[in-house]
Amino acid sequence: MMSKVKELVTKKVSSMNQDRMPLFEALVQYAKQDVTPFDVPGHKMGAQMNTLKEVLGEMTLRMDVNSMKELDLLSHPQSVIKEAQELAADAFGADHAYFLVNGTTVGIQAMIMAACKPGDSLLVPRNGHKSVMDGIILSGAKPVFIQPEVDYHFGISHGVSVESVKKAITESPDAKALLITYPTYFGSMSDLEEICHVAHEKDIAVIVDSAHGAHLKFLSGDIKDPIAAGADAVTISMHKTGGSLTQSSILLLKHNRLNPQAIQKVLSMLQSTSANYLLMSSLDVARKELALHGEKHYHNLNQIVTEAIETIERDTRYEILKADYIQKQFNQSYDWTKLVIRVNGIGLTGFEVYTILKEKYRIQMELAEGYVVMAVITSSDTVESIGKLVKALKDIEKVYGERTVLMSTSVTADQVNELVISPREAFYSEHESVEIDEAVGRISADTVMIYPPGIPLVIPGELISHEVVQQYYYYCQTLGEVLSEAKEANHITVVKENV
Repeated sequence: MMSKVKELVTKKVSSMNQDRMPLFEALVQYAKQDVTPFDVPGHKMGAQMNTLKEVLGEMTLRMDVNSMKELDLLSHPQSVIKEAQELAADAFGADHAYFLVNGTTVGIQAMIMAACKPGDSLLVPRNGHKSVMDGIILSGAKPVFIQPEVDYHFGISHGVSVESVKKAITESPDAKALLITYPTYFGSMSDLEEICHVAHEKDIAVIVDSAHGAHLKFLSGDIKDPIAAGADAVTISMHKTGGSLTQSSILLLKHNRLNPQAIQKVLSMLQSTSANYLLMSSLDVARKELALHGEKHYHNLNQIVTEAIETIERDTRYEILKADYIQKQFNQSYDWTKLVIRVNGIGLTGFEVYTILKEKYRIQMELAEGYVVMAVITSSDTVESIGKLVKALKDIEKVYGERTVLMSTSVTADQVNELVISPREAFYSEHESVEIDEAVGRISADTVMIYPPGIPLVIPGELISHEVVQQYYYYCQTLGEVLSEAKEANHITVVKENV
């Protein structure tokens, strides 16, 4: 009975009128007025006919305006932006919401900087996004890395376990904050409710990178969104799975472990003072759609995806990552909107299948790894779009599939790089560029990153090992490009040694 009551509380109907879009409506109203602009931006509401206006349309440019009284100010919201943020907080069950125009990257950095002063310990998964590592550099926090659960069968990493979090807290009892990725890029979700309980007992704030979880609140079943699970601060990429324009995100705040004024102050430091109104107003629209129709859309999609998975696996050597597997193997839950397809059973790498899907079938997958490709399913998907992917996968096995199962020791990295100096110290040290083959044993000043998903192989301050170099070449050969700060190919920036 108590669990049923708890579910009703978690899924309670919003207390505000979610049909409203105060910022979007004010922006449209302003764009339709007969205004002669002598302010920026310089295109003056699309006054001249040019290629941009021809392609995007007049209304788009008329809505691309600057901050003014009627449209409020993101760094100091008083009217329509404030109302829109309050509606977002209500829709997601938070106390405060902050619109972001620099993506979830700026939200993650703001959460870290608000939670940690220079020298404070931050508990963080080693497979955190590059923005997490940059936030550590900006804040001066001391990272204490937690190794995620490694899945050798699918060749990917999942979330961190409760046990590994407990161990990290025991070894770093003075930690100020714990950062959790929820869900991971591949959809696995740690037991966040228990992790929050463990951390809060030690007065450790829990901040969550939920870049790929804007939709979680609107999924039925046992899946919990991070706010409902007890997180103190969460950043969601509304543009990824919520339907807003690219680069628009929301930072959500709950409880009182992080100061709302501190969050606003840091965001004002990090974000543009010329916040884009198209991005902000798209958050207003996307929030409304999720709040009013999200649960229905995802309920209908669930059946479509379930049937698609059965069809993909029927009489093939494909395997789909599923909730029962994640629960049994790693004691974690799973977001079914991440369609992770294990393709090495047909003798091809995920990179090869990714390329075939794009070049032959005009299907753009989210990413590829050694053994898998992944499709992100959102409320915009249909029976037709998902069916096209199912048909293409069936065809690929018949035309391109091999009889042997592809296996490689380079697919999954499970080594933990030694952190010799802090990322901030490495960042501000003198640097030099060396060939990566000669960098083994040196301290990295570089963030060598696979994108997507943006997970670093090595970060500033870590010792470069043989395994790092091996992984670097593996991804260069299979993916074609690895992001590095070094300007020359096969080079890496390292901390300059004193002779």
